[in-house]
Amino acid sequence: MTEQNSEQNEWAKREIGALWEKQSPSQKYFSGHFTVADENGVDQKVKVVIFTNKHKKKETHPDFRIYKSADPTNSAPQQQTTNQPADVTSNVVEEELI
Repeated sequence: MTEQNSEQNEWAKREIGALWEKQSPSQKYFSGHFTVADENGVDQKVKVVIFTNKHKKKETHPDFRIYKSADPTNSAPQQQTTNQPADVTSNVVEEELI
């Protein structure tokens, strides 16, 4: 195995997710997923969207906020607790890794 392949394999082992930059009519945001282990140690893929923190007033406030993607199979309307556009969070579609 070459040194380059060894380095690529090491990065592949450490990867926990992926993000894609998107553009809505009102802002840029990220869409993607993180892989986390559940209570049984089984890896679960969690789809997320990441928005700029529009309410940042102090340097100690975060630059971005991370949210679980809305479940499109859930037919009950969800109360929106953020000021993020509903059309962006509910219509995010993740592309597959190539």
